[in-house]
Amino acid sequence: MPKNILVIEDDGDLCTLLEYNLSRAGYGVTTLRKLEGALDLIVSQQPDLLILDVMLPDGDGFDFCRQVRAHPQAKYLPILFLTARSQEVDRVLGLEIGGDDYVTKPFSPRELLARVKARLRTPGAASTNGAAVQNGPLELDAASRRASLRGEPLALTATEFKLLEFFLSNPGRVYSREQLLRSIWGEGCHVTPRNVDVHIRRLRERIEDQPDAPKWIQTVRGFGYRFEAPA
Repeated sequence: MPKNILVIEDDGDLCTLLEYNLSRAGYGVTTLRKLEGALDLIVSQQPDLLILDVMLPDGDGFDFCRQVRAHPQAKYLPILFLTARSQEVDRVLGLEIGGDDYVTKPFSPRELLARVKARLRTPGAASTNGAAVQNGPLELDAASRRASLRGEPLALTATEFKLLEFFLSNPGRVYSREQLLRSIWGEGCHVTPRNVDVHIRRLRERIEDQPDAPKWIQTVRGFGYRFEAPA
């Protein structure tokens, strides 16, 4: 069954281009030109990915992302921002509020398709092959896409879920930012090491008792990160 993508983009020509290239790649595509009714559509249709423009005629894409992340039936939806705002502060903000990736205009259709493919990879395909993993009080089931800490559900974005699964499956090993980029985002994606740091910080906020003094996801200065199995 093809993956379904919702595109919210107010530029008519760009919207048509996105629909054409995504459809050719085998995806089901729904397009909207504004935010009105978008959250209801997400809840009713449950798309596999949202491609979201930041500057829309009836609202701000960053604010809409916050609404999606706060909705119990939409909070796990992978979100790829699409925008002309290319400054690092905007990219970091987009990731910090719950975005999974950030593509700046102008872009090539090939790059966008690579990002989409990376976001739609089955969680855990590179590590657990869908098996459940438990490490101390942390539990993760890739098949049902559920994670919990001390029995309490964790509200994770798609990328945070992949990161946690990767760490739970590979405790004690040190991984560079570049290795994490290849493992989580995939080859050929133009994601910066800064993106890794942002997602690591967000994951720490979800699972660490003291995110500023983490016990589990440890920084290895000058190299990358290591996951220490919780006691």
